[in-house]
Amino acid sequence: MTFADLTQNEVLMAALVGGCAMVTYRVYAVTRKAPLPPGPKGWPIIGNLLDVPKTFQWLKHAEWHKQYGPIVSLNLLGHTIIYLHNADYVNEISQRRHAAYSHSPKWAMLCEMVGWDRITVFMSPDAVWKEHRKNFSKLFGSKAAVAKFYGVEMFEVRRFMRNILREKDKLQDHIRYWTGSLSLKIAYGYETKAGHDEFVELVDETMLQFSVLNEHHRYLVNFLPWMKYLPAWFPGGGFKRTAEIYRNSLTEMIDTPFKMVQEQLKSGAAKQSFTSDILCAEDYTEEREFSLKTSAASIYAGGADTTAGQLHGILLLMLLNEEVQKKAQQEIDAVIGAERLPDYGDRVNLPYVEACITEAMRLHTLVPFGGVRVVLEDDNCNGYLLPKGAIIMPNIWEILHDPKTYPNPHEYIPERWLVENPPIHPREFAFGFGRRSCPGMHLADHSLWLATTMFLALFDIKPTEGSPTFFDYSDKGVLSGLPICHPKPYKCDIRTRNPKTEALILSFDNEL
Repeated sequence: MTFADLTQNEVLMAALVGGCAMVTYRVYAVTRKAPLPPGPKGWPIIGNLLDVPKTFQWLKHAEWHKQYGPIVSLNLLGHTIIYLHNADYVNEISQRRHAAYSHSPKWAMLCEMVGWDRITVFMSPDAVWKEHRKNFSKLFGSKAAVAKFYGVEMFEVRRFMRNILREKDKLQDHIRYWTGSLSLKIAYGYETKAGHDEFVELVDETMLQFSVLNEHHRYLVNFLPWMKYLPAWFPGGGFKRTAEIYRNSLTEMIDTPFKMVQEQLKSGAAKQSFTSDILCAEDYTEEREFSLKTSAASIYAGGADTTAGQLHGILLLMLLNEEVQKKAQQEIDAVIGAERLPDYGDRVNLPYVEACITEAMRLHTLVPFGGVRVVLEDDNCNGYLLPKGAIIMPNIWEILHDPKTYPNPHEYIPERWLVENPPIHPREFAFGFGRRSCPGMHLADHSLWLATTMFLALFDIKPTEGSPTFFDYSDKGVLSGLPICHPKPYKCDIRTRNPKTEALILSFDNEL
């Protein structure tokens, strides 16, 4: 963020209240026995607000790590933000000291004004949150529980492959349609329409808005919460109009498919799904309706967006590393052949494909700052004060690119996972931590493996004119650089591998 991003009114407001916050910040720091972690000095009143770049923030923080150490603090308008760049510190806080770090931050714009605290990941650990976790545990809390979705996953991934065959130049659209269809079927029993589907488009739009909201530095109200009381017409109050639009989108995403299932149950047309199962359960009461519909929306939104981002990254890395792609396909051909499709039972016999997926998850860190927490009471880490109310930001990207753990960390090397003692798996960080780890990780893992293996069995993805040539971290590169770091749309040439694989895809029409 730069001064150019702030209106004159926003700068004046920040100066007026930020000065008081800065004094409080300084007094608070010096009256504690332990010092705050080191960090860049910052500016008067606004602190480090202008030091944080718009994109690829984790790269700037990696520079600060080298300069100040593994624990770095920033002051943003009097608010303390602490960044952890060390895996041991992250594990210490998220697991061994979980009780003191059990809450996610309630960003004013994201949670209070738009309402994302209705979704599991941003809820406080109260009774509703516990019911969410209970619901998810029953649905897909273990590999055994996820096995019941095998038929749904296979159906949707076959339709995904057929869509690619028909329109090879729309890979990104097909990926998002696949993940949206799978999530909608599991959550609501909903069969998506061919081409454009209103529910898929609704979740796409809502998740795009969510990505914008996660640019926390974009909105001063996140650091000056009193601004939420400003009228929308007041100079600098335009964020309130944005919040209203985004809140309406989120509410529609939560309510509309849920009401659809309720109506289907009344008419006897409802299909089996997470929502219909709980609505029909003996212990269901109307008082639990809020918990149920927000649980279902959590499946719908989170599962679709993150799985799409991961698969998009895997295929991008296959495009950029043709030798790796060929080696993975040779393994698939040797184990499966060209007469049938991959099956979950093949997974144990495809270690190189597994390594390709794992390495892609590490290199393309979809959520570079994951597992964000709030300090509930004053704490100490490595001799530094972690003050009550401070926000803890683990730099997951840097942990997964630590050259001590992952030699040549910026290179795509699947072989690093095929040794006797491989490094720590990226899922230990990519899916969150402890009791707040992603409840759908097993389902996402299954779906991602099946889609990747099926694609490599049936298609080649090759560079064409305008294709990216390397995996880089710059505003003109292949990644968005945003807090949820999706690959940008990229050009590629997708071809069926041989006549037999094309015949396998065309045979799906008899099943769909």
